[in-house]
Amino acid sequence: MTQPFPSEPHQVDLEEYIAERTGMPRPPIARTAPEDVAAMYQPLKTVLMLAYQQAALGKGKERHASGKPFMRQPMMEICRSHGMGFATGQADKKSQEAIGMVARGEHDAAKFEILGAINYLAGAYLLIDEMRMQAQRDKMRDD
Repeated sequence: MTQPFPSEPHQVDLEEYIAERTGMPRPPIARTAPEDVAAMYQPLKTVLMLAYQQAALGKGKERHASGKPFMRQPMMEICRSHGMGFATGQADKKSQEAIGMVARGEHDAAKFEILGAINYLAGAYLLIDEMRMQAQRDKMRDD
C-alpha cells in the first residue's frame, strides 16, 4: 500500500494508488535533466529567496530580529506560545492585505506583504517540525 507523503498525511501518489488497485504497471517517470528542473523552478526559487532576504536582511531583521537567530525571534516564540494558528493567521491577514493593495494598484506593496506571508508560513512549517520532535520525545519518555 502506498505511504502518505510526510508533509500531507492523507495524500497518496495517485499513479501508484491506481497501479496497486488495477494491477496495471505504473507509468514510467519522465526523467528531466537537473539543469532543466532548475530552469523550470527558477521563478519559485526567486520568490523564496526574496522572502528569505526580507526576513534576514530587510524588514524582519530591522524590526524583529534584535540580533536573535530566526528560531528565537518573536514570531517563533509567539508561535510556540499560541500555536501554529498564529503563524497561519498572520499569513492569512497579510494575504488579505495584499488583495486590497492590488485592488488599489499598490502592486509592489502587495508583493511585499506576500513575502511576509511566506515567512509566516515558513515559521509554521518549522513549528510543525518542533512539534513532531516533541511528540517523539514524549513518546519515548512514556514508553
